[in-house]
Amino acid sequence: MSRIKTLIAGALIMTGLSVPARAQDDLVLIFAGCTGRISAEMEFAWLMGDVRADALQAQRQRFVSILDAVMPTERARETLNHRVEAKLAHSAMLTTAHFGTDARLSRLAKQQTQLNVQTCRTLLLES
Repeated sequence: MSRIKTLIAGALIMTGLSVPARAQDDLVLIFAGCTGRISAEMEFAWLMGDVRADALQAQRQRFVSILDAVMPTERARETLNHRVEAKLAHSAMLTTAHFGTDARLSRLAKQQTQLNVQTCRTLLLES
């Protein structure tokens, strides 16, 4: 019976040690996704002549700084890939929201882009 208790204790300790790594991974992916989304918003604002472009550029720079702080260097390629995928997906939704021919899909895309950006903005302390 003592051996079983030792194995269970060891398993619990190993599980506990893996949680911070998983939390760190999640944090990296969250900030990579937000950096990509804000980048898409910034570029779309530039293309549309939106006055918010400069503010979005400053906001994007804050996300880049945070991402650089939380990203392990060995995960740089994976993180950049996630960031680019988030940017492309958000850009496609912005295109649908503004230029889509289906009113329902355009409305849904606009709501989703706004929700995504607001979710990211809540991560910044000044929000």
